[in-house]
Amino acid sequence: MAHTRPLHAHMIHSWDGAAWEVFVAEPDEARWPHIPFPVGDGVPTISARTAALRALGYAPLTADTAWEWMETFFEGDPEGTVSLIASVKVTPANAT
Repeated sequence: MAHTRPLHAHMIHSWDGAAWEVFVAEPDEARWPHIPFPVGDGVPTISARTAALRALGYAPLTADTAWEWMETFFEGDPEGTVSLIASVKVTPANAT
């Protein structure tokens, strides 16, 4: 069944905080393939994130689609650790 809503790609820290991970939230999939970037290399550039999306078979919805950043607190974390999340709408790479 084709999905009618745009898919979203996200970039978050890995559970252990060692890497940024770029992945596409695919409906009906239990595990999403991801591309890791070591945290020590800094925040991945837009070009690096776009290349990661291509490696996963996706591309930003349009060439000028911007990544949106938000922050959230880890639920139940007594120290109030903040998680940064970057998101962008994507389309299958062969559709662009």
